[in-house]
Amino acid sequence: MGSMLRSDLMSFCEIYLQYGSAFEVMTQLGEMGCIQLLDMTPNIKPGARNYTTEVCRCAEMERILLFLEDEMMKDNIPIVDTEANPKPLHLKDMTELENILSKWENDIIGMSETQSVLLQNYLELTEMKYVIEQFGWIFDDEVNSNEKSSIRSSIKRDAGFTGYLQIITGVVRRNKSFAFEQILWRITLGNIYYKHTTQDILSQDPQTGKEIRNVGFLAICQGKQLSERIEKVCRGFGANTYSCPEDSAERMDMIDQLTSRINDMKQVMNKTQFRRCKALRTIGEKWDTWMVRIKKTKAVYHNMNLFSLDITKECLIGQCWIPDNDLPHVSKKLKKISGKARTNVPSFISKSETFIEPPTFHRTNKFTKGFQALINAYGISKYRELNPGLYTIITFPFLFAIMFGDFCHGVILFLFSTWMIKIEDKHVNRKSRNEIWNIFFGGRYVILLMGQFSMFTGIIYNSYFCKSLYGMTSYWKNHYNQSTIETNMFLTLDPAEDTNHPYVFGVDPTWALASNQIIFLNSIKMKMSIIVGVIQMIFGLLLSLVNNIYFKEYYLIPLQFLPRMIFLVFLFLWLSVLMVMKWFMYGPKQADYKRSPHCAPLILIFFIDMLLLSTTKPVDDGCDAYIFPSQPLVQNILLFVSLLCVPIMLFGPPIYLSRVYKKKREEALVLVQELRSRNDKIGEDYANARVKKYSANFGGLLLNEAIHTIEFVLSTISHTASYLRLWALSLAHEKLSDMLWHMVLVKLALRDTSLFGSLRIVVIFAVWAAFSISILVVMEGLSAFLHTLRLHWVEFMSKFYLGGGWLFRPFNFEELLSPERRHDKPEGYCKKAQTNNMAEEA
Repeated sequence: MGSMLRSDLMSFCEIYLQYGSAFEVMTQLGEMGCIQLLDMTPNIKPGARNYTTEVCRCAEMERILLFLEDEMMKDNIPIVDTEANPKPLHLKDMTELENILSKWENDIIGMSETQSVLLQNYLELTEMKYVIEQFGWIFDDEVNSNEKSSIRSSIKRDAGFTGYLQIITGVVRRNKSFAFEQILWRITLGNIYYKHTTQDILSQDPQTGKEIRNVGFLAICQGKQLSERIEKVCRGFGANTYSCPEDSAERMDMIDQLTSRINDMKQVMNKTQFRRCKALRTIGEKWDTWMVRIKKTKAVYHNMNLFSLDITKECLIGQCWIPDNDLPHVSKKLKKISGKARTNVPSFISKSETFIEPPTFHRTNKFTKGFQALINAYGISKYRELNPGLYTIITFPFLFAIMFGDFCHGVILFLFSTWMIKIEDKHVNRKSRNEIWNIFFGGRYVILLMGQFSMFTGIIYNSYFCKSLYGMTSYWKNHYNQSTIETNMFLTLDPAEDTNHPYVFGVDPTWALASNQIIFLNSIKMKMSIIVGVIQMIFGLLLSLVNNIYFKEYYLIPLQFLPRMIFLVFLFLWLSVLMVMKWFMYGPKQADYKRSPHCAPLILIFFIDMLLLSTTKPVDDGCDAYIFPSQPLVQNILLFVSLLCVPIMLFGPPIYLSRVYKKKREEALVLVQELRSRNDKIGEDYANARVKKYSANFGGLLLNEAIHTIEFVLSTISHTASYLRLWALSLAHEKLSDMLWHMVLVKLALRDTSLFGSLRIVVIFAVWAAFSISILVVMEGLSAFLHTLRLHWVEFMSKFYLGGGWLFRPFNFEELLSPERRHDKPEGYCKKAQTNNMAEEA
């Protein structure tokens, strides 16, 4: 667990690779996944580097594979996942695969174009047949005399207007038909007879393959000018027009011909589609293997571009970060590959000095990965800084369970996470396209612990689907006879009377029957939330002490850590102590009246009077105002010492740092002069950076520390109050569960004792279960999760966590082939280089 507590120790190394075996070495390093290369030629553009051609060739093959994947998705052709670990492509294999993929691309494009042409012809034939069948009646003799005269009379408004009737038939999209009709009426000024079919025709778009819905239309106007206008509107709306034969026999003959051609077209389309699917299935069997090999190859050449080539062009020189634990393995691997290659210049790696801050690397496994991801989402820890992810394994599910605490709901989370863990071998390397599922599956162990802790707090709260169970003898005794119980709806149980032993574990189930249950739960959960919050914030400050000792920032201990700890303990831990004292010192069985519940003081009033330096008044006559006689003096001392810590936090670090910076700046200036005389450019740059670092004036240091001091003082109050969300969400979850139980299950099913009620309870139970899972488990669980995340990111981690580091991202094939990076965009400089080459050829 050492690597989870702090980042792994990192070494800055220089790596030398023999030119001929560089590809093999980088392949092995990619499999190991423990080296992060730095760019040795940052001033050279990506398109002008040594291995740009190979990278662009891989990018082109990747583009072809993504195109083929899209084609397979159109026809629902599955991609067979490879179980092997294929190696990257050498230059010879790359040329062979390029030819294969180019051939498959041309074949699929040709088949797609043929299919599109066939589908376009099929669409036109079916639409033509549809139009003839729907509007051929207009040319029949039996309707010519009556229908045509009525059409002519409806469109002929001026007695002097003459001309032949122009008939236009066709199809238009259903979603455009209304606008299409309105435009026709406007351009013809209503001098048109328009009719559309009531039955739509469904067809497939030849370009997109999506289903389209068309409607047939018939437009009759008088005169060639109006006819030309209508045809222009048809072209604008994308409507297809078809001519309809006037002779009935000719129409029947055309319908027969169209039917025959449509049937023939279907057969040709089916055969073409079969050939296309057969080709795509063949591609699908090898697609994953090809993609893995291409991505590995592109990654190898991309990282080889980060090296610089020496003058003899026989060696690649690079710089990298390597964890100290992996350095011996890398050296051994380089020595082994050099021995096999039998080269005169062996590949080797050596440590080097640098002034750059190392990256942060926490080794995680499948259990701790989810918790570490929660921390990394907030910020990457500084190198060797304490990692909150280690403590989050316990604190995160614990705080979640306080808000979510219900045993049965915790069981649901536990079973769901257990199921995901059981099937993790099938999905860990093959993530779904569903992002929600990926999130749940990635945090399966987080959900597992959240479920387990929720089961524990559910037992503490004695909540099982908002119902309480009697696990042992209740604290309360019944002192009423049967008649009194039967005649009174509410009875008072006085804790001052004879009672049993306290309920040992959890909340006494009798409270579930009390009318003042919410008052009791509010009091205990609210105060416990404050106590838990103060303890966690104190723990966070203690972790800052560990960081100060580790980084040898000893001046921060008396000037920052101790004042902050005193301020937090003397004010808010004292508030928690008063709560505990009130619980133990006041009770109904106390013989002294001053220690009875009637004289119990209000802790919030204590705290307010303490901050305002006011005298607290007793809650009732005959009661003491304070818990113990010297409490006012103790509180005044605590407040005075706490306020005294503020100027120490404000002025202490700036005064100390200004003196230290002045001395170190003078030393750095002397070092600059020495390195300049030696002509050491790298050392001089480092020394100048030290001069700049230690040139901060006292005003800047004071302003920076003032911001941190004000933030800490104000946030201590707000953060303590923020932990009240533990109480609020716990109460909301319990009451929502109780309401769902009574309003759905009890009211609609359990109260019906008839035969029909026994059948209805099955349906109502299903509805109640659906609401419980969707609302109480999913929605309430997500709400509690987000609030827990906030308590860790803001209230807890702000006490010790800087998060100013940068993440160690090694050259790793496993990460490269993750589903999240499966569809990375191709390199932009490859497209630019391809365009320039085409321009030069032209």
